[in-house]
Amino acid sequence: MTTLSVFRPRNNRELNSLLNERDHFIRSFDTIFDDIFKNHFGDVGVSAGKGAYPKVNIVNHDDKVEIVAELAGFTKDDIDLEIEEDVLTISGKSPQQDKEEVTYYLRELKRSSFRRSFKVVDQYEMDKVSAKFDNGLLTITLPKVKEEVKVAKKVTIK
Repeated sequence: MTTLSVFRPRNNRELNSLLNERDHFIRSFDTIFDDIFKNHFGDVGVSAGKGAYPKVNIVNHDDKVEIVAELAGFTKDDIDLEIEEDVLTISGKSPQQDKEEVTYYLRELKRSSFRRSFKVVDQYEMDKVSAKFDNGLLTITLPKVKEEVKVAKKVTIK
């Protein structure tokens, strides 16, 4: 028979210390993969902090860029989306606060309030940004500015 050995922290402070160390360790891998992605696929005009929450996918399409944030356990009423100058910010209040002191054996589900910002360059039509929340995924659509096609013009000499 296999036995499961579980580390039992003495208090929440000890657990929080362990979780912070784990997050610091994981953040370094996030940075490596983000750098590989950027070097391989190039810059899509949206820069994001490394190892931040919520986790996002940034998808580049011909006519738009989509930011998809994973927000399991939140509702659309818990989330705010704000655009100020060239910064897009997603924030949310915790849908579930621990009312009582609880000792966790393992805590991986993020249920705290958050704020994450993205620097957006001027290649997007910021007045046409839209967002949709469905099944724990927030999808933000940033339409790209359409490039003007310059037409050659013949000038008549007088």
